[in-house]
Formats: sequence, C-alpha cells, structure tokens
Amino acid sequence: MVREVGVPVGELSRRTGVSPATINFYVNRGLLPHPVKTARTRALYPPEMVERIARIKDFQDRGLPLAVIARILDSANPAAELGLSSTQLRTPRGPVGLAEYLDETDLDREVLARLIESEIIRPGRDESGFVFDRADLAVGRAVARLLLEGVGIEVILRHDEFQPVSRTEAHFLAEHIAQAMRSEPSHRKATATRAAFATLRDYMRLRELETEYPDWDRPRRRSAGRTKP
Repeated sequence: MVREVGVPVGELSRRTGVSPATINFYVNRGLLPHPVKTARTRALYPPEMVERIARIKDFQDRGLPLAVIARILDSANPAAELGLSSTQLRTPRGPVGLAEYLDETDLDREVLARLIESEIIRPGRDESGFVFDRADLAVGRAVARLLLEGVGIEVILRHDEFQPVSRTEAHFLAEHIAQAMRSEPSHRKATATRAAFATLRDYMRLRELETEYPDWDRPRRRSAGRTKP
C-alpha cells in the first residue's frame, strides 16, 4: 500500500488555526496551490503549506492586504519585491543630536523620553546617542504645539494605540509608491506620492470627524458667521 504524502484540509486547518473556508479562499486568491486529489472526496496539501499559511497570517497581522501578500509571499526581500529600498520612505538623517532636538522643538526632556518609550517618536542612534531626522523634528514640533494648545501628554501618548492602524497605512502607502515609481524610480516621485497620499488620508479623516462630530468646529463657524457692525 502506497503511503499518502500530504495533509488533508481538516488537518491543515487544525495545525494552522485557519478554517477550511479560509484555506479555500487562499487557494482561490492564488496564495496556496490547489490540493492534489487522491480520491473522489479526498485531497491533500503539501506539508510545507503549514509554514506557508503561518507566513500569510503573519503578513496579515502586519496589515498587508492579500493582493500585496500574493506578490511578496515567496520573496526573501519583500521591500525589493515591491520596488522599494529601505531608504526610499525615509527622509535623510541629519546630524541633529539630543540637545539640538530639544532646543528646536521646545520639548521637555522628560516628555521626549516618554514619547520615545511609547514609540511615538523613533529616533535613530549612533555612537554619540540619539540622532533625529527632519520627520522627527516635525513630529516633535507638532507634539509641542498640541501641548501648547492644551492637549495633555497622557492623551498624546495614547497615539501608541494607533500603531496597528499606522502599520496598515504604511503598507498601503508602500503599495502606492511602488506603483508610482514604475514609471520614474526617484526620490522625488516617492516624496510626491507620499505627500499626495497624506492629503487624501487627512481629507478622509476630516470627513469622518464631520460625520461623527458635526459641531467640532462650532466656535470657528460662529466666529466666521459674525458680521461687522
């Protein structure tokens, strides 16, 4: 008797924690191969599909859509597969140390420490300590402005709750940049696409804010509606 080599869908579901319906969905989306039929009502998947499904789930947990996962699933370098290098999404790091950063942003040292601990601000490091790029400076000034406007640090620190959303948006942004750079792979193209993406996302957030909180800017509208005597 020939011993079957493979895993039936029920066993694959048990090992991976993914339902048979989801496994079939992965097959239909091209993420998994079709199983090999060994009988009229029996089909087997290669044993390595256990690891492959785990990889798919890992990418999904990071916020990648299935269309992107399909392209990078078998790649040893997903960023390269998307047409991106590790530097194309970052502004150049300048020689801005801790003291200069605090001076330029007007942030308190203790506040900065809490922001870094919460990974809201993510500076680089070199042999001298923290180094901050232009994006770090911009967000530091934004935090300082929020504090000046009366938003408490505890509320600002709650931005760490949005890390999963930010991660998903980052993958979505990467997909936009990869498509844009097919015609012109340049830093200018990446920067322009990123700026346009940010404008679109800000617009969508504003519309959601207006839907959920129609009176969010009532003082401004009341002031704008006054007429001069």
